[in-house]
Amino acid sequence: MELITAHQSEGAYQLGGKASAVCDLLARADASDFHDGIDSYHRYEEDFALFEEMGFQCYRFSIDWSRVMPDGFHFNEEGMAFYDRFIDSLIAHGMEPVCSLYHFEMPMILHQKYNGFYSRIVVEQFIKYAYKMIDRYGDRVKKWISFNEHNGIILDGHKLAYGAICPEGVSEELFFHQLMHHSLYAHARVTEKVHTIEDGLMLGMLLYIPHYGASCRPLDELMARNHMAKTNVFLDVFVHGEYTPYFLNKMKREHTMPIMEENDLKVMKENTVDWISLSYYNSDVVQYTHHCYQAMNNPYLETSKWGWSIDPIGLRIALRDIYEKYRLPVMVVENGLGVEDHFENDTVIDDERIAYLCQHIQQVGKAIDEGVDCRGYLVWGPIDILSSQADMNKRYGMIYVNRDNDDLKDMKRYKKKSFEWFKEVISTNGKSIESDNDF
Repeated sequence: MELITAHQSEGAYQLGGKASAVCDLLARADASDFHDGIDSYHRYEEDFALFEEMGFQCYRFSIDWSRVMPDGFHFNEEGMAFYDRFIDSLIAHGMEPVCSLYHFEMPMILHQKYNGFYSRIVVEQFIKYAYKMIDRYGDRVKKWISFNEHNGIILDGHKLAYGAICPEGVSEELFFHQLMHHSLYAHARVTEKVHTIEDGLMLGMLLYIPHYGASCRPLDELMARNHMAKTNVFLDVFVHGEYTPYFLNKMKREHTMPIMEENDLKVMKENTVDWISLSYYNSDVVQYTHHCYQAMNNPYLETSKWGWSIDPIGLRIALRDIYEKYRLPVMVVENGLGVEDHFENDTVIDDERIAYLCQHIQQVGKAIDEGVDCRGYLVWGPIDILSSQADMNKRYGMIYVNRDNDDLKDMKRYKKKSFEWFKEVISTNGKSIESDNDF
């Protein structure tokens, strides 16, 4: 029922043969770095015991590519042995492992020498890495995710997260479409491998942000749909193995069609996912302005400190949209609220987090009542870790970790108020927070 990524939690930056990774490029200069994380490399047993106490049944983690294949070409047994121990402990504590193969942890050398996923060489090395991990851990790990928030490549220009920089003379849109195609081809190859292991399931994973038109003006609605097409193209490849007609024609019309090798589309068509998984944090409002879309604040919603709208019903809308169109099991693998916690008397009174999670879980329940086949809900994250930009001030966990951006302190773990609250939610299968609102 929970999720933590390797680079934001493990630490042990210079241990076990690990090399630097492209996620290091994402750290803000005014925050911290990913060198120490929350030291889960050494403390995972302690953390798993706390998760078991809360009642977790499922746990999503990522393998750090730069730990198991530091130079991008050769495997590191010490790194792989760490994940053997990690997975075995996870299972011993009663949690089913769900493994993400790429959460922005590409070995830095593949960025520096080959320009990341823009290069077909890196695509092939990723496939080699993924196949080795599936062979190594597939007897224990049955649910696999290839790329975290896969559509982020074209939604918000995650170029450094994919180890790539737009070459001179290439348009940004064509560049992002090339990254999209290379990664979707790699995803299909990984899907092919997952389906060779007993009971193996492939989960296509994306960031889902419902877009609402700012008004009933048709042009506003068209702008919202055009933006959602960037998400739908990934869903169609996941489920149908082909690009949507709208997006394919858009790339042809605008001369942004990526280079494809002869069998790419065939491989994508033949290897589709078993489930769809998503992260959900917020929704957006857009309006038509001078032939393009403009994002707006939603006057009906509150926002977090970091400017993200708080829209529980948007999660229900997302689940219904996905399931009604694609008819595959759906799993929420990320959802949570980042806040600046106030640690006092060995705990945090995080009522704001409790309210956020409560409202979102209630909406998942309503989506299920409305016919959605939702197989799980994972919180981001069960324990405080560094944010995607290495900021320890933005905390999501139900367990407080005693460190900040400037001082590692002792990294001791403390239960927040939300710990006991979520423990009861799990033990009652959500009945403790059933909504009395029929709508």
